[in-house]
Amino acid sequence: MPSSSHRIIGFAVLLIGSILRADAALRGKDTFVVDLHDNVIHRRVLQESQLGVYLVKDIEYDDRVGLSTRRELGQTDRPKRTANIQLPDGTTYEVKNAQAGWASKLKSGKFNVHIPPGAVVSSDGTIDIKGMKLDASEIFGNRGGNGNGLFDRNLLEVDDAAITERTPEQQRNLAALQSSRALQSGTRTVLAVRIFLTDGQYSFTDQAGLSNDVFGNGVDPSNLKSQYAACSANKLIFDKASDRSMTSNPNDGTTAISNGVVDIKVALAVAPESDGAIVNAVTSKINSVFGVGNPNQLANHIMYCLPSGTMKGIAYAYINSWNSVYSNEWCNYVSGQMHEIGHNLGYAHSNEGGQSYADQTGMMGYSYGLDDGPTMCFNAAKSWQTQWYASKSTTVDPSASSSAQNCFEGKLYGIADFSNAASTVVLAKIDDASATDYFVTFNRQTGMNSGTQEAGNLVTITTTGNEGISYSESSLLAKLGAGGSWSGTIDGKTMVVNVLSITTSSSPGYATVRVSENGNPCVVSNAPTRLPTTPPSSSPTRLPTTPPSSSPTTGSPSSTPTTASPTTELPTLSPSVSESPSMSQYPTEFPTVSPSTHPTMTPTMSPTMQPTNLPTPKPSTATPSRLPTRPPTAKPTKRVPTRKPTRKPTVKPTTNAAGK
Repeated sequence: MPSSSHRIIGFAVLLIGSILRADAALRGKDTFVVDLHDNVIHRRVLQESQLGVYLVKDIEYDDRVGLSTRRELGQTDRPKRTANIQLPDGTTYEVKNAQAGWASKLKSGKFNVHIPPGAVVSSDGTIDIKGMKLDASEIFGNRGGNGNGLFDRNLLEVDDAAITERTPEQQRNLAALQSSRALQSGTRTVLAVRIFLTDGQYSFTDQAGLSNDVFGNGVDPSNLKSQYAACSANKLIFDKASDRSMTSNPNDGTTAISNGVVDIKVALAVAPESDGAIVNAVTSKINSVFGVGNPNQLANHIMYCLPSGTMKGIAYAYINSWNSVYSNEWCNYVSGQMHEIGHNLGYAHSNEGGQSYADQTGMMGYSYGLDDGPTMCFNAAKSWQTQWYASKSTTVDPSASSSAQNCFEGKLYGIADFSNAASTVVLAKIDDASATDYFVTFNRQTGMNSGTQEAGNLVTITTTGNEGISYSESSLLAKLGAGGSWSGTIDGKTMVVNVLSITTSSSPGYATVRVSENGNPCVVSNAPTRLPTTPPSSSPTRLPTTPPSSSPTTGSPSSTPTTASPTTELPTLSPSVSESPSMSQYPTEFPTVSPSTHPTMTPTMSPTMQPTNLPTPKPSTATPSRLPTRPPTAKPTKRVPTRKPTRKPTVKPTTNAAGK
């Protein structure tokens, strides 16, 4: 076995060459120390300011001790979260000795951090700020998400076909920018990394077995790819990173990328809490052998599978980032995979009763030491955040004046039945004016959610912050069966959730739920009013008049209709004394002063001053023509017509001098 001095020299060479390279970005004074586990720690004091990305690391712990034992042990510090800074090459360092509260308003993956000169960067995965000030700025700033920070400097983001050449910095910036966009839909690639050390290795499965446990490959029934696809109704698909050969082969057991998996060997030994140094060494090795500036140029998500005994807890991941880290077999367990990749996507933990992880209705609670289970998705709050179910979601706004907005009453289906055409609403949000809101769903225990570990086939209510659309821990408030209720003060009103009934015998099953102020029934907008606004008339008229009259015809209603049938299109100047003897065959063109004695046989050519007594034998000739034309000739004339028309009509056709 190599002596300690040999190990110190070997590790120092490795760490100088791969983790803290002596480049312009990290120029400084180097020192070396040996930790309690006989590992060499290389430290560098920065001479220049360095820019990195703020990241939160969420560390998970083994659930196998059970919830009651956790409480007895007083494990109130779990899960553990740390503040970190990731450099452009993907190496990540936990921040030590920074000013208190420096990161209180920062969002993981969304802010740049300016590391001041004098800070000490160490190969064990830490950066000592020495109490100096850390300035931060939003990556996506004030330009509507286009960005103005680290990842926009010299950024060339255009169609690949139009690119002639990107500088290494442009490529790194583009990859980092793309990685920071935590998508909830589409296809995202994954690379699983089996890590080998000098005296230990990830040992749970071979490359093929790890590929099966992450992607299925038609062999494994439940895995990262299959369960995310099922839960998202195929809106979010995880696929294998593209196969890729090494640009430089170190000939130490490191392999090319194949079937979504790669083996990486680094010259470090197994030691407790050595994961920080190991992870950064693996990151640098990936960059070196594949010729990239950051591992996220190879895939959207990269899973580091460490040997046992190298880290506290079972796994961790960086929020809104690309990297997740697992202790040996936890790289293969589907709940661990979904939980850590969920952190990459921006999902926080699901809690209950003040206990971290305790909400077991979904995958952001405890993780489970099972290869193919449990088969479940996410709680109501996380389900809202995914936006997978937006087309069948509803919002109840207690402050709204409309019953259509401030109340919900009807069937609430489970997210497991989202794809069933018969399901309508699967998720409800009770919106508060503050950033903290409430979410209601029927935790249907079937299909993709058949393995839910808590509140199966019950209505659940969870609460979370950030409007339910970004990273925020949730808390399970209630689990309701038929007849159950929950109330809370939301927007200053007492909002009540009543479960009127639960039906699981039908397909799809559902709960009938009412969400309303004080539990009152919802008012259906199209229901009839209790009383008419005005009393009805004593009796209807036989037929309506064609157009309404401009004013009432008499001071009070007539006892009987004025006519047997509707009046003419235009109203008469005054009411008739009595009914006319018979109906006119044709209406007169204008109203008459008084009714005619008998109808005319045909209409007159123009109105007469007084009504006629009897029909006229022929039309009048007073107007419009001055004189009527004579009747037409029996047959055409033999003479040729004149070239121009005569000014006035003639008795017989005219001829010109030439007889034409």
